[in-house]
Amino acid sequence: MKKLLSLVFITGIALGTQAQDKKFQIGLVMGTTVNWTKIQTTKIEKNGLGNDFTIGIGGNYMFNENVGLASGVQFDMGSFELNYGADGSTALGDVFYGYSDTDIKQYKDGAVQDFTDTTAFQLMSRNYRTKYITVPFFLKFQTSMIGKFKYYGKFGLRTSFLGAVRMDDTGRDATYNPTTMTFTTNTPLVSRTMTDMKPEGLKKELSPVKMGIGVYGGAEWNFTGNTFLYAELGFNYGILPQLYPQSGNLADRKDNGDGTYSYSNLDIKNNPQHLIEFKVGLLF
Repeated sequence: MKKLLSLVFITGIALGTQAQDKKFQIGLVMGTTVNWTKIQTTKIEKNGLGNDFTIGIGGNYMFNENVGLASGVQFDMGSFELNYGADGSTALGDVFYGYSDTDIKQYKDGAVQDFTDTTAFQLMSRNYRTKYITVPFFLKFQTSMIGKFKYYGKFGLRTSFLGAVRMDDTGRDATYNPTTMTFTTNTPLVSRTMTDMKPEGLKKELSPVKMGIGVYGGAEWNFTGNTFLYAELGFNYGILPQLYPQSGNLADRKDNGDGTYSYSNLDIKNNPQHLIEFKVGLLF
């Protein structure tokens, strides 16, 4: 987290060295988002709306009085929840993973990798707690000053790079048999939540980059000197998958219909995230 905040600070210094040029504005920004995953599979379900808190640095470079570029660096901290299993559901299946302490083991080729223990978990729902570095890059179209205000619209890309993720998993204790490479849910069925879980391996369940096409509208108020207070609202349509299409840690159990089961890595296809963002900030 310290490295991410340092990146925001250094970027602000770099942009600030050019802020003396009248074409440049630089300042602080903070805001919030409401997000939801666009589900395109029957393997998972979204569970309500997620949210983010964002803080960082924003700036403008104007080609002329009315057209320019808006960018910056933001640090996003958020959460969202997905359902992976449900009793009596033919759509949501039985999803398992092997784990040690808070580490979720890798799953590949029908087996938990390098795992001789038996501790496993049947996943029912998962709350993702995320940290992203976001770089918005927008074309900005603004009016000339109307009194002490100017109004603008922005169109472009909002790109976020995954910094860290932790999961709070709700489900049931299970047992993994490393010899037969099968999972069994423990009885009696008791639901519990495991906190601060993290996947091993390069795949962290979430894609390293998520991107959305954004449209924003806002207003700037010149309340003193060269200082502007602004507020804006925008919608971002996700175009890259938020989650890996194929999990590197979750095992999907399929009933073969003859009393036996087969297992494979959970395949959830492309599920981008859409969001609505509200921000306020200062420009100097």
